[in-house]
Amino acid sequence: MRHLPILFVLCVINPAVAAAGEEVCEVTLSAPSCVLAALETASAQGDPTAKVELAQALLKGGTPGSAERAVRLLSGVAERGDAWAAILLANLYRQGEVVEQDGTKVVALLEPLAEAGNAGALTELGELYLAGANKAPRDVPLAAEYFERAAAIGDSWGKFQLASLLIDGEGVARDIGRAVGLLEGVSKGGDPWVLITLGDLYAKGLAEPAEKAIAYFEEAAASGNAAAMTRLAQAYASGLGTAAADRAKSRGFWEAAVAKGDSFASINLALLLLADGDEASVDRAVGLLDAGVARGEAWPATVLADLLVRGDKVPQDARRAVDLLTPLAEEGNPAARVALSDIYLKGAGSVVADPDRAFALVEAAFERGEAQAVSRLGFMLVRGQGTKQDISKGLGLLDKAVSASTDPWLAIDVGAMLANGDVVPVDGDKAIAMFKRAADLGSAAGLFRLGISYRDGVGAVEPDPVVARTYLGQAAEMGDNASRVTLAQMLLKSEVRAEVDEGVLLLEAAAGEHDVWGTTSLAALLLEGRVLPKDGARVRTLLEPLAEEENPAALAMLGDLYVKGAEPVEPDPALGRDYYERAAALGELGAKNKLGLMLLAGEVGPADPERGLKLLREVAEAGDGWAKIQLGDALTQGGAVDVDAMAARGYYERALDQGIDAGAVKLGLLYLNGAGVLRPDPTKAAEFFEEAVGDGDDLARIQLALMHFEGRGVAKDLGRSLELLGDAAQDSAWANGILGGYYADGRYGQPDYQKARDYFERAVQLGDASASFRFGGLLASGPLATEHRDEGLALVRGAVAQGVPGAAVEMARLEMMGLGGGGGGGGAAAEERLLAEVGSGNPAALRLLLQLYRSGGGGLSPSIAKARASLDQYGDLLAPEAATFESMALYAAGPPTPDAMQRVGESFGKLGAGDVSQAVQMLFWSNKNAYVYVLQQQLKKAERYGGALDGRLTRGTIAAFNAACRESGTETQVCSAGPLTPDYAVLMSKQISSFDVGPMSP
Repeated sequence: MRHLPILFVLCVINPAVAAAGEEVCEVTLSAPSCVLAALETASAQGDPTAKVELAQALLKGGTPGSAERAVRLLSGVAERGDAWAAILLANLYRQGEVVEQDGTKVVALLEPLAEAGNAGALTELGELYLAGANKAPRDVPLAAEYFERAAAIGDSWGKFQLASLLIDGEGVARDIGRAVGLLEGVSKGGDPWVLITLGDLYAKGLAEPAEKAIAYFEEAAASGNAAAMTRLAQAYASGLGTAAADRAKSRGFWEAAVAKGDSFASINLALLLLADGDEASVDRAVGLLDAGVARGEAWPATVLADLLVRGDKVPQDARRAVDLLTPLAEEGNPAARVALSDIYLKGAGSVVADPDRAFALVEAAFERGEAQAVSRLGFMLVRGQGTKQDISKGLGLLDKAVSASTDPWLAIDVGAMLANGDVVPVDGDKAIAMFKRAADLGSAAGLFRLGISYRDGVGAVEPDPVVARTYLGQAAEMGDNASRVTLAQMLLKSEVRAEVDEGVLLLEAAAGEHDVWGTTSLAALLLEGRVLPKDGARVRTLLEPLAEEENPAALAMLGDLYVKGAEPVEPDPALGRDYYERAAALGELGAKNKLGLMLLAGEVGPADPERGLKLLREVAEAGDGWAKIQLGDALTQGGAVDVDAMAARGYYERALDQGIDAGAVKLGLLYLNGAGVLRPDPTKAAEFFEEAVGDGDDLARIQLALMHFEGRGVAKDLGRSLELLGDAAQDSAWANGILGGYYADGRYGQPDYQKARDYFERAVQLGDASASFRFGGLLASGPLATEHRDEGLALVRGAVAQGVPGAAVEMARLEMMGLGGGGGGGGAAAEERLLAEVGSGNPAALRLLLQLYRSGGGGLSPSIAKARASLDQYGDLLAPEAATFESMALYAAGPPTPDAMQRVGESFGKLGAGDVSQAVQMLFWSNKNAYVYVLQQQLKKAERYGGALDGRLTRGTIAAFNAACRESGTETQVCSAGPLTPDYAVLMSKQISSFDVGPMSP
């Protein structure tokens, strides 16, 4: 409007010319009729400036006739060399709205002016080649040249456009520094969009420092620019560079932009209010969204619809959500179609699932180019939802969606699908590529998934702990607590103390941010006392706030704290059980399991076997493999519950099916010893032990080795036994103790003092303190005693002096044998020592004392009366099966009367499966009649003997015994030697254990 002063003069000189009809023109610039009349007059008089202004006024009129006249006016003035008219006319030909677009005419009009250095012509030519036009194809480098020339003569628009090209690197080499310089110069005029462009460069990290963006945004916002206000709101929402996040400032700028009528700000303010969660904030947020819906905007409608479907902030109303979205979807809005498809895919509230309709909606959105529809359609094709499954096509769409999206969670979701293998075959390489895409987008979750993928391996990608730790470390540096805890778990397993310390620091950092996983993991270390010293007080400090929030894991761990105690917190099992109860009520499986075991054992209150088993079954049925193992143990051991070997076997088998190797070991032990109606089956036991050995289980190695030593269920093979024990001895104290015994006692091979010593010392190093006195006992009483008895006695006495559990009982055993040495009192000394141990609650001491009283030894005469009195007084120390064994032994120690034999037989029938062999051998040495009686009884139950139960070796009894003996497949000389030989007794003790003496078991 640079020609208005001339118009003003015209109206002053001849106001009548502005009259329209009878209306009188008043000389004011706000009177359009006056201006137009003045322009018509001046134009008619040949004023070129008036013609240009009249042409612009006519163009605003918008009618075809006025547009044609405007073009004629401009053309005429331009032909006389008027630059402004030429530029305006060229702009019309470039845009092609009033006249047919024609790039050649634009060039013809402007090129002479450009050569003369006209900035307007230069920028207009730059615009022509930047966008392209009919007869003038797009040529960005040429456009850049024109903007460069305009900028060189100080044109602000030329500078701005050139800076834009330098930022994008289009048509010219990217040069952010020069772009900033150009924009800095232009920004002096205070144009808010120039300021915003500058701010964006700093905010996006293209220029540094990032926080400098805030000053530019603030200057633009001061002019009332709503876009600048929204940028400030976003900057303060998360912080920018050294400028910290400031929730209050962020909200203030959202509010200011909303006051300016900015819809984008309105929706974001609504989202912020929804995050606050209080009723007033939610109500205002819904009001903002409703206002956006009333304006016909799709975004607030989809946000409000999502709220109504989820029902967590507002009452669920899926039907209203559908009503909001359906009109938009019918109008072809792709985002509304996607949102509506999400509702129909699974159904919500009163809206039933309709996968076919969901697929049709998302397919229509896809055809309209909706970005979100690409991934939705891909997932539906892969899963066959609402359409025929097409994995190949679906994965292709998902690849496309991930490549185009800046949402890291889409890449993570696709990667997880490829890694899990539930819907598509596992593809580790592609899964990792997806997680890397998410990580490249700045996602800590993507780095975390990369970390665990390399930690565990995925598909053909092998585990790589070094790479895993690298990715987890990067995510931890971003503040991701899941990565901190996961990396800590890896580092805590290290043998390098510095790495362990680093793991602790990671847990401390997670706990410091009140992360539940990090807090409970740190508390577990303090409760365990292996990596960190036990600190019950800090465990309590860490967990009690979580317990107040009814966190199940924290409640369960506090239960552990009080059941076990940890300095300075004393054990309080009753309080611990209360915590288990609270955690179990919230469904915490570990607490249920521990509470169930307490109820079975009657700890802290009366036993409640029924509820205990119920809790254990709940945990087992929830899929916990170890709970199945524990439940199987409870049903095998009996006590508070009846033995149910069949159910126990089922739980062990299910645990094994879940990949719990201990299931094979437990099944091996169950078949080795038998339980309830399930008879021993050493052959099957060996098969399960072999399976567990294949998985590297040391307990299975040891059990199978012992079976090979004896030829029980497998061929007798000392070499295989030693091989198995050697493998287990790397980490097992028990295996080293057995090997030490092998070389010390000479039962299976030539004694070897040095090897025996080495293995027993290794057992001690691995934590078995009893190995020292057991070695001593073997040296004192075994084949190495001639040269090493004194050393052996010294080892046992040293262990007694150190209070090593079991050492006193071993010393008493040696004294009973008259091997105490040093003028010891033999049996009397053993009696005194054992009585002291029994008084302190030692069941092993009681059993040896009962043996001493039954059989005598070390100069002490037998005394059945003392044995009976001791059993009556201290029998509660013994487990039920052990008490039954000792009662039977007392009956067998007396005269072989029919009544005594019957009592022996009744007691024998109540023994645990594992005690049968020992009981038969004990009876053989203490009472041959009782020995014969129980063999008759067991063979009769197995329908292998039809004679009388009298404990006498008749012809028929011997025939039945020999037939059973030969069933073992053992060399005939053992059976031929007769029933009253030690080897025969050992063989028969094992043989009757394998007979099914109850209901047949599968």
